[in-house]
Amino acid sequence: MIITPKLLIATLLCGCLSSLAAVTVHPNNIANNALFGITFASESKAYYGKEDAIHSISKQEYITSGFRVVEINILTSGRGLLRIYHSRTLGAGELQAAMMDGASAAGMPSTRQRSPMPAGIQALADRANGIAGAVTSDTVMKEYPIATHAGTIEYRVQTRRELLELFDQLQKHWLKEPTEVEGAPTVNEDGYTSQPMAPRSLGGTRFIVE
Repeated sequence: MIITPKLLIATLLCGCLSSLAAVTVHPNNIANNALFGITFASESKAYYGKEDAIHSISKQEYITSGFRVVEINILTSGRGLLRIYHSRTLGAGELQAAMMDGASAAGMPSTRQRSPMPAGIQALADRANGIAGAVTSDTVMKEYPIATHAGTIEYRVQTRRELLELFDQLQKHWLKEPTEVEGAPTVNEDGYTSQPMAPRSLGGTRFIVE
């Protein structure tokens, strides 16, 4: 294999990006290619599922009970719903803004608005919340028996970045988007080399949330 300056730079760049990734992907890491796995830094957290049992993979963001939540939901043909989420406490002005947006969308004036905080105090509160909320606990809290939790498999990640990277990788593999694979590169008429491409596969792949 001929290593050109451009190929060397690309290789070094990919290596740097991989080391910074919050989620690492290991294709063909599971012997049973019908299954895929998601594992976390904690030894007590891991998920394995059948690729052909997946009905949908979704991502959403919402506000509830004083928290802003971003979550991934994987719906399968089985009883359990896989939910992976990141949550943080709301900033001083976020809940009020969301209530006003909801009232406006419904075509109703909001008659129960709080008196706004002084701009300087609210800015400090929002800034402090942003720093504290950037990294959160990865512990899921549940109360049993509650029907909404009974069939839900839940994991909480510490950062929003981890969650979004995981969704991006799951989506690419489920949609079988092409990626470079090891093999002899091809050379076009201009002398540029390119690696062979193949579709990604969710089956057999392990996703590790760092």
